[in-house]
Amino acid sequence: MNKQELIALTKELLEEENLDERVHDLQVLKREYKYYLGRDEDSFYEQEETDKFIALFNELAKREPKLLSSAYDEKKKIIEAARKLLDKKEILAANRELDKLSEDFKKAGRCNTKEQDDELWNEFRQVKDEFYAKKRAFFEELDKANAEKRAKKEDIIERAKEVINIENVRDANDKMNALRKEWKEVGYSGKGDEHLWKDFAKVMDDFQEKKKERHGEMLKLFEERANKKEELIKQARILLANSEFTDEEVVKVKNLRNEYKAIGFAGKEKDDELYQRFNEIIQKYFDEMKFYKI
Repeated sequence: MNKQELIALTKELLEEENLDERVHDLQVLKREYKYYLGRDEDSFYEQEETDKFIALFNELAKREPKLLSSAYDEKKKIIEAARKLLDKKEILAANRELDKLSEDFKKAGRCNTKEQDDELWNEFRQVKDEFYAKKRAFFEELDKANAEKRAKKEDIIERAKEVINIENVRDANDKMNALRKEWKEVGYSGKGDEHLWKDFAKVMDDFQEKKKERHGEMLKLFEERANKKEELIKQARILLANSEFTDEEVVKVKNLRNEYKAIGFAGKEKDDELYQRFNEIIQKYFDEMKFYKI
């Protein structure tokens, strides 16, 4: 490549916003720069072209400092940067950085001697081997930890299946919420985690369906109990209206009270109101009995 072409290429690169894809051209300029730097030409014109190229190259080097560094120095810096990755805890991020450094090492070009190239390559390879050994150990530990997490999630799924069979809706709901929290705390378990989540989600869906079914059954039961209590309230009113206060009648009133208690809870929307009505009638019956039997 003659000097006019070098000058044209350097001007072109000065106008580029991103030089990442022009590595080959930068290496050409760097090589030619070393050849022309400090060179005395035979003619004024040739010297003027050489000086023009050197000036443009120095301007470009302000943007790309690597142009003025030797391949040996660049590779040394790359090796030091790679060595620092050995202390990084984020292995995957460090691995990406090492891949980038490997590319930079290749792009740095050749040193002045084969001995230097061999020396630096062996040094860089040693650092890489050490990093890859650390990477293997990391993934072995990760696989072990993930296996333990998968075992925990499989256990949670089995326990969740048992929750479906719990009759008490509130207790079942509390236990399922606790299992959801436990699942979240276990965290990602690696390969197979999505399959486990689908299994757990299926159990939770089955639980919700069963809960709806039980809720409907419970509402039906509450309605039946409420109707029974309404019937006892009617009977209590009749006894209150009669108010003969015979031994037989008093026994009937007391039996009504026992029957009412035996019916059980009729739902929060009705139970208190029903009890208040029933209790007022029974209380009034016994209050009047005290009055008339004095």
